Amino acid sequence: MALRRFILIRIAAFVLVAMLCAVLSTSSSDSERTHPLQLVDKNTDWSVEELKQGPNIIIVLSEAFWDLTQIQGLKFSRDPIPTFHALQEKYTYGTMLSPQYGGGTANVELEVLSGNSMRFLPPDEIAYEKIDHPVDSIASILGRQGYKTTVISPFNNWYVNSVNVYKRFGFSHFIPLEFFNPDEYVGPYIGDHAVAKRIIEESKRSSGPDLIFANTMENHYHYWSNKFKRNSINIRGNMSDDAIAILETYAQGASGADSMLKELVTYFGQLKEPTILVFFGDHLPHLETDYYVYQKSGYIQGEDDPNFLEKMHNVPLLVWNNYLPEGQETLRISPSFLSPYVLNLAKLKGSNYTDFLYNLSQKIPVIPPKNYYEAMKIDENDLVEYQMRQQAILTKAEDAEDASQPYEIGYGDPVIESVTPESIGMGEGFVADWIKSMTLLVKGGRFGQGSVLFADGVPLPTVWQTEDSLSASLPKEMVVSPGGLQLQVRVMDSQEHVLVQSQSYMLPITSKKP
Repeated sequence: MALRRFILIRIAAFVLVAMLCAVLSTSSSDSERTHPLQLVDKNTDWSVEELKQGPNIIIVLSEAFWDLTQIQGLKFSRDPIPTFHALQEKYTYGTMLSPQYGGGTANVELEVLSGNSMRFLPPDEIAYEKIDHPVDSIASILGRQGYKTTVISPFNNWYVNSVNVYKRFGFSHFIPLEFFNPDEYVGPYIGDHAVAKRIIEESKRSSGPDLIFANTMENHYHYWSNKFKRNSINIRGNMSDDAIAILETYAQGASGADSMLKELVTYFGQLKEPTILVFFGDHLPHLETDYYVYQKSGYIQGEDDPNFLEKMHNVPLLVWNNYLPEGQETLRISPSFLSPYVLNLAKLKGSNYTDFLYNLSQKIPVIPPKNYYEAMKIDENDLVEYQMRQQAILTKAEDAEDASQPYEIGYGDPVIESVTPESIGMGEGFVADWIKSMTLLVKGGRFGQGSVLFADGVPLPTVWQTEDSLSASLPKEMVVSPGGLQLQVRVMDSQEHVLVQSQSYMLPITSKKP
């Protein structure tokens, strides 16, 4: 009898463990949506005067953001993107048909910001490299209405001519990679939290409405298993171990993007300023050559998959707000129609061009490659005016912003407030012949990873300490005679361009004390 009871207990325990494992291994789309993520409720106590303000427009292009839980047969230890899934159940959600796959972010930016379409340009072209004159965009449109217009990009300022293109689009402020901190990396790229931090900072810094456009880098290719310190999401599926490892790394990066989304919604949800937040992916992730993981998972059959365009070019789009009445739309649009849509939603004045694009989008919301026109019942004649207007805009300055508009890079000129030591006596700090340098500690700010201390025009080996402090090694041979050293902090990029620089600071050098 005792033996039988023992066997029954063991069987019951086994069944319980099996049931628990089944629950834990359920795909995120099943488990998490049954118990959706609880978000902080947004502020609903709005006065009439507060609602008269022009809303902040926050647009986040999340690198390679995509919902991989839609791949059938995968089991996740947890939902990689619970915030996104919770918000898509309540707010406007849909897809954009990206002109890109696996790369070409700048081309998606061109469409979103300026309303011009890559469908009328060579598919292998990086359009930013051809923009050599002012081009009207949502930035210049809102700048003319008193908005502070900021772009935040955690990558090199010079990449695909971004530093110049953003100015020509009418942005007044650009914060590139060189102004981020070296401790803000997550894997090989700046983490998404660092971008969210700067979005919130810039919103706090301005007294009026903001347009903030930000792109991210944390989940940029590659997706090899050693990209992050660890992957906290386990995936099971009928695939090879290397394909699973790639998916787990991608899921980890997607989780970082989702955390960024939660951070923004939590902050702006309690902010007493009307705000619209647009969050989308620019293209599907490049999961190795010949769509390796997509094919191994059975998501597509190959490039001849009958639904290839639908599956490989539709990116998720979410439009959240903290002030409009409850309501939800299902969107399916091209990126070039996103700014006209947002301007209309916010009840903000557009341009003649964005008004034209909005009206066109009501008839043709999605513009595919030309070989899909017939299948999608698109009359090419309906796009002739669009193509002609775009050609005029991209080949000459038409409806362009004022070229004299101020354009700030980073946080303005850095400042040196103090240096330790306050002065150097010849020979002090060099108590032995083998000591070749001494350390200078510079206080001031705002310092980022591109900040370099110069002495008499010579760059010193510089170490970032905090946003308020740098340390640098001063070589012995620079302390050879009484007088002083002219110190200056310059923000340098990887091509040795000087972006901004501080005023000179005199560090006295005195005669050696007896």
